[in-house]
Amino acid sequence: MVYGRSIAVGICLITIVLVLAMVIFYLSLGPCPAGTFACATTQSQCVPQRQMCDKRPDCADGSDENPVECGLLYGSKEIADKIVRDAIEKKQRITLTGTNLSIAITALPPVTMRNQTQSMNLNMTCDIITYPRTCQCGQGTILYCGRYAKLRRWPRVSMEVTNLIIIRNNLTLREHLFSNLTRLQKLTLKYNNISHVPFDSFNGLSRLERLEVSHNNISHLPHGIFDGLHSLQWLFLVNNYMRRFPMAHLGLLPRLEWLVLSHNYLTLRNEKFPEISKLFEVYLDFNRIEYIGEETFAKLDSLHLLDLQYNRITHIHGRAFGKLTNLRDIRLVGNPIKELSGETFLHNSHLEALSLAQMPLHIHRSLMQPLNISFLNLTGIRYERIDFKAINGIRNLKYIIYDRFFYCSMTPHVRMCKPSTDGVSSFRDLLSKPVLRYSAWVMATLTIAGNILVLWGRFIYRDENMAVTMVIRNLALADMLMGFYLITIGVQDYRYRNEYYKVALDWISSWQCTAIGTLAVSSSEVSMLILAFMSLERFLLIADPFRGHRSISFRIMCLTLLGIWLTGVGLAVAPVLLWHSSTRFYGAHSGTCFPLHIHEAYPLGWQYSAFVFLGVNLLLLLMIALLYTALLISIWRTRSATPLSLLDCEFAVRFFFIVLTDVLCWAPIIVMKIWVFFNYNISDDIYAWLVVFILPLNSAVNPLLYTFTTPKYRNQILLRGWKKITSRKRAETGIGNAATTTTGTATGSSQNPDDSINVGKAMPLTLTMSTH
Repeated sequence: MVYGRSIAVGICLITIVLVLAMVIFYLSLGPCPAGTFACATTQSQCVPQRQMCDKRPDCADGSDENPVECGLLYGSKEIADKIVRDAIEKKQRITLTGTNLSIAITALPPVTMRNQTQSMNLNMTCDIITYPRTCQCGQGTILYCGRYAKLRRWPRVSMEVTNLIIIRNNLTLREHLFSNLTRLQKLTLKYNNISHVPFDSFNGLSRLERLEVSHNNISHLPHGIFDGLHSLQWLFLVNNYMRRFPMAHLGLLPRLEWLVLSHNYLTLRNEKFPEISKLFEVYLDFNRIEYIGEETFAKLDSLHLLDLQYNRITHIHGRAFGKLTNLRDIRLVGNPIKELSGETFLHNSHLEALSLAQMPLHIHRSLMQPLNISFLNLTGIRYERIDFKAINGIRNLKYIIYDRFFYCSMTPHVRMCKPSTDGVSSFRDLLSKPVLRYSAWVMATLTIAGNILVLWGRFIYRDENMAVTMVIRNLALADMLMGFYLITIGVQDYRYRNEYYKVALDWISSWQCTAIGTLAVSSSEVSMLILAFMSLERFLLIADPFRGHRSISFRIMCLTLLGIWLTGVGLAVAPVLLWHSSTRFYGAHSGTCFPLHIHEAYPLGWQYSAFVFLGVNLLLLLMIALLYTALLISIWRTRSATPLSLLDCEFAVRFFFIVLTDVLCWAPIIVMKIWVFFNYNISDDIYAWLVVFILPLNSAVNPLLYTFTTPKYRNQILLRGWKKITSRKRAETGIGNAATTTTGTATGSSQNPDDSINVGKAMPLTLTMSTH
């Protein structure tokens, strides 16, 4: 088959692209194999995942045991010790019993669950005399009723039970419901659609230590609900609908240590906590608190941890934490606090951890000077709002989290500073991994060299329609701009090798970063617009040649291309004008200065990024694919009565690979953008792979698809030789033009395919398909 060569070339090209994409992505993952992670400062040192947080530092810098990633509590040591003791007890159990066994068993269907229970009876003991047989009993006095218990009313349970767990049923609490369960120590009622809690619901539970009524529909609790719970230590009411909480009645719980009221609608307006001498941790995150007064927490002098994340706090009284002298950990993340008084943490001499992330806050000297903390979270706070000299004055600071990795250069004495990279750049280099550097230079070389050859070839060959030549030249010029963008990134990486942190801020806020970012966006958008225009013109010319689409004038073509360039450059320049108050739009999220914005869903300018990559580019990609599909259907129907000519078959094959390559280049970027808006985290490795390899891939492949694979260009370059091409006489050129050039429709045939002008992407407009 004559067109077999096009099939082979297309398959080889797609295979090479896919293999290169997988190899580069694999190499960009770093030196550590699956199941291990790289230490922070010595990336070549790999530590097995099981050795993380095992209380023994395996990394030289101790990054495998850092307090945040290991989840160690800065707050109450007493509660942390209890959690550790519980974990040790569970490890020491020989058989899967109690809560863990019950949860595992209830994940099975009812019949399988009963068989599994019977097979394990020898390893279990049950001292509870009366209980529903759809529930599971173990470890003597632990009763678990999961979703397969299907409880509609409160079950009859004898007094032997000490740990009662009812999850995912449909229950209604009644007065004196637990009056006979005088030995009950732990009560868990989660996901049971409980909306009303009567006054005497928990009356008589004098031994109860842990009460959890989370993930229900409780809107309020009656006063006196905690009467008689003298032994209660843990109270969890997470994810309900409470707008008010009987704070004053917490004083009836003298042994309360851990209070969790997260994910409710509490405001704490005109409320204050009573004196509770043993209350160590209070969680009030994800509520609707707007103000913290001087007396709100004043009587909790034993408090170690206070979590107020993601509320609506706009103001905190200067002495709100003044009497909390034992406070170890304060979390204020995600509140709209613009200013904190220097007196706020003045009296918290034992404070170890402070989280001030995601707030419009100024980190000034008067706020930081009294602190002697070891952990500080400043994620989301902009560079110009941070007084780094004040932070350097905190002598005991060991771990700090910033918004960007290069902020770490401002606090060099801090042993552990995060993040260490943004996926592409690192503390030391603009392109952090060797594979990224090599890929950038290789893609730049291929892009520039390939498109220069296209431009050179199109200037030499004068035997074709000038409108066609103009389109191909503009496409090559647009693609070549991407090569210059990559070269600039490569040069900057080489220039700042091993000391990028010194110039990172200056680089991302410089006009050069804005310029190359604009250049890259202009290249990608102009290229996509030209491809879409070529597809539309080809469809009108071939599928419907009798309505004035048989030719296009040089003047109209120039005006169309001018409009495309103005549109593409306008899309690139628009964010600079819209967000002129921010000098770092193009460098706001990466030193590569390309506004892909897939690290977070709604950063500065996310509207622009979504409009370009999910609006314009996705629309153009669908348009190209649909037009090519309709074009092939039109040709197939036209030739339904007769066999397709060889030229038409090659035409169809080339179109297929053109569309496939466009999809492979742009689909990953569009998919990642969509994933971000669904709150999926995109890893730094994927981000680097997209920016350095996938994004410029289309510019490098376009010359191969649009020119080098066409029969005419291939024959003149590969078969006739360079010398013969450059030594052609003007007279021979004129004769060749007259003999071989005839404007026709795409449904014509050619007796001499080698001399016919290509019907692929290189000739989208006035196609010269046949010789007579």
